Amino acid sequence: MDNKNEFNSFSLINYIWKWRKMFLIVCGAAGVLGFVFSTKTFIRPQYKATTIIYAPRTNSVSKILTNDNNINERLDVKAYAIEEETEQMMQMLNSRIIKDTLIARYDLAKYYGIGNTGKGWKAKTYKTLEGFMNITRTRYGAIAITVTDWNPEQAAQMANDIVAELDFLKNRIERERALAACQVLEKQIAAAEAQRKQVVDSMLTLAKQGVMLYEYQVERVMQQHAIALAQGNMAGVQRLQKEIDKLNEWGPISFALQKEQMQHSEQIAILKGKLLDAQTDLSQVMPVKFVFEEAVAPDKKSYPKKLVIAVLSSIATFIIMLTSLLLYDKIKKEIIIEAIPNPTAKQE
Repeated sequence: MDNKNEFNSFSLINYIWKWRKMFLIVCGAAGVLGFVFSTKTFIRPQYKATTIIYAPRTNSVSKILTNDNNINERLDVKAYAIEEETEQMMQMLNSRIIKDTLIARYDLAKYYGIGNTGKGWKAKTYKTLEGFMNITRTRYGAIAITVTDWNPEQAAQMANDIVAELDFLKNRIERERALAACQVLEKQIAAAEAQRKQVVDSMLTLAKQGVMLYEYQVERVMQQHAIALAQGNMAGVQRLQKEIDKLNEWGPISFALQKEQMQHSEQIAILKGKLLDAQTDLSQVMPVKFVFEEAVAPDKKSYPKKLVIAVLSSIATFIIMLTSLLLYDKIKKEIIIEAIPNPTAKQE
């Protein structure tokens, strides 16, 4: 088997050597033609521009400002994102909202020769744009946005615009959430203040009955009652006993109302703190990414590669030519064999 393979390989080399001049001429011509037809006269050159960004752990202004000494790394304004935040940002970068913005800003339907009147022109424009736009995660956890275009300046501008639109999109989403949070918190504060007002009104009613600070009043009345008893002041004892009876009747209610008022006040304070945070997020805007490298207009085309096309053309021509010659020789031999008369058949 090894000898047969060696023989076949040796025969193939001899066969190629036999047709070497034709191979050199044809493959050389194919390489030259591939080089010529890959020039800008025949193929419109394309350019790639890339911008690299990192996602932050958080861009909530209120959380960053209230994070004392940045003990929580997640709330550190300088902290880079982990996998979850990076994946979320990549989803936003691939969103149709950003694509619609690019299509409208650069009139890409017309620019790509699709037009905006034919059937399915939007789908075709999206598909074409996706072919020219590539968003990937680098090995170091960053996000690379690469745009390919026939115009190097436009390729760089589109890549940077995608990053800029990311700021607008994420801040808009977070502002909508902050606005909704403000509205909910304002309703909760209003409800809590209404409940506290009812408690205060009830406490004012008790105050008119002489019950205000229950614990303090009980302590003072009991002290006076003990003094009156010690002095034998029965009139004072009777008067103070009426006060004690009144406190026994209304005191627990007053104490409960005071406690409820404190709870409502604490709840309102917490809600107002949350409202302040939401208002801070609503009024302030922070960049939602770290720009590590901005896209610049490339000075070298990315496609076509003339030398690569020339080499591949020569290789493809060589393979096709070799296969065709081998097939031709095989068919030729079979025809010759069939044309030779069979002596055995003639004797019969």
